[in-house]
Amino acid sequence: MLHEFNEHSGAAHGLPAAVLTQSERPHDIGVSVRADRRIERAIVMTIVVLVILARSAIFVFWEQAHFDSDQAIVGLMAKHLSEGRAFPMFMYGSNYVLAIEAWMAAAVFLVAGASVAALKIPLLTINIVVGLLLVWLLEREAGLRPALAGLAAVFFILPPPGPASELVNANGANLEPFLYVLLIWMTRHRPVLCGLIAGIGFLQREFTIYAPLALLLIGAASGAVWTREGGRRILAAARVAVEVWLVAAVLKTFASPAGPATSLADVPMSNNVANMIGRICVDPTTVVRGVSSLVSEHWVRLFGLRIEPLILFGIESRLSYVPHGTRIVLAAAMALALVRVAMSLAARRRVPGRSFFAVYLMLVGLLSAGAFVVARCGAVGDVRYALLSMIGAVGLAAWFLQVEQRPLLKGIWIALVAAWALDSAVGHGQLWAEYIRNPPPGAKRLIIEHLDARGVRYAMADYWNAYYISFLTRERIIVRSIDVDRIHEYDRLVAAHLGEAVLISRTPCQGASGERILPGTYLCPPPP
Repeated sequence: MLHEFNEHSGAAHGLPAAVLTQSERPHDIGVSVRADRRIERAIVMTIVVLVILARSAIFVFWEQAHFDSDQAIVGLMAKHLSEGRAFPMFMYGSNYVLAIEAWMAAAVFLVAGASVAALKIPLLTINIVVGLLLVWLLEREAGLRPALAGLAAVFFILPPPGPASELVNANGANLEPFLYVLLIWMTRHRPVLCGLIAGIGFLQREFTIYAPLALLLIGAASGAVWTREGGRRILAAARVAVEVWLVAAVLKTFASPAGPATSLADVPMSNNVANMIGRICVDPTTVVRGVSSLVSEHWVRLFGLRIEPLILFGIESRLSYVPHGTRIVLAAAMALALVRVAMSLAARRRVPGRSFFAVYLMLVGLLSAGAFVVARCGAVGDVRYALLSMIGAVGLAAWFLQVEQRPLLKGIWIALVAAWALDSAVGHGQLWAEYIRNPPPGAKRLIIEHLDARGVRYAMADYWNAYYISFLTRERIIVRSIDVDRIHEYDRLVAAHLGEAVLISRTPCQGASGERILPGTYLCPPPP
């Protein structure tokens, strides 16, 4: 009504309608911008879901693509839990790595049965949740528009095939730290929830500790931790985290740490804290070498910057990932981002509040990477041990997009990162083409076919064959591990049926007995 009244009043005085409705324009523009932003957000979120599905589906739904006995152990834990045969609290054979993945998979097994896909569907879901949360938080906390938030998060959303396979690796704890990092940030003002998440996260994977440490560093720099309220929140969160650890210590006395019908007496005594302390190795003389290895080896593999056969990531494939100049492209993008962020810091002499989330992500990534070069005598482990470097790259990207005001420099950076992401997408496309046209045969499935043809139900094998075969057959065939023993029930069952058991060997059998069933695989009589 007011709008109509203004228009009619202006017409009576002979004034242009464009002048008369000027006061309405900010409101109309604001509504239009919000509507456009909602549409943009919906498009970006949809793309995020589709991209994560595309870069994960092969490793989820083709059982031979990326599966091993470490993952099979988690699957067997879930199967035993769903059947009520065992209560796995931690990874079988240990007192650390909380069995959250097994508990999630057990719920799926009850509906869909035990399979590689059912084991990994919860991980696929968490991947999508983390991707969506990253974009949402970068928009809400860092003030980026949805499209730029999605671009900043591309290092998690679309990594090359090798690292992408690790994000759906059901080995107990690769992916979950990403979710814990985001949840700890979101609950930073709610100490009870924050402490609960940090406590559970630490029990599952010690890497979660980087998130509260990053929060403490930001709080110390901003002065928040030195206030009475800040100190109260820290103590409250720490208390809850310790309580979680104590509750877990009590519950694990009722657990099945080495499979059905086992107790704590069947595994070595250890816990997450002792495990973490035991792996700390500080030697200042190794730091420089460690940093060099981190950059030239770990980050090069993590971001797909060199030619590398996919089989080196445990992916069943005949292909190699071949980057097309992305080492220079990504290095230029990261260097530009670092320089412009440093220039902004030098000019402002402080970090604005809206950049805290980006800084938090950077710190988590740096702490994750630094732990390997400082706290492990310069050693750089498998790529899965510092996957959180991805989230550090997301933080740097977001911070740059916040501070860069020059359209030309921002455009160059966007083009560089888009080129890296396109190269990663090409790698995934090639893997999809291979699996659609001519998927690699699953070697373990071929072994199972030979065992079934001979009516074998009990066997012995090395760790990497034993639990893999046991899970794929849903324990129709029980295979005892002759080296790393994680399920003691298998020892008893195979011993009770030793006369009908076989040894699955990678070397020719002793004497004239036994047979070669596949290249490098032999069925032999069991040792006495």
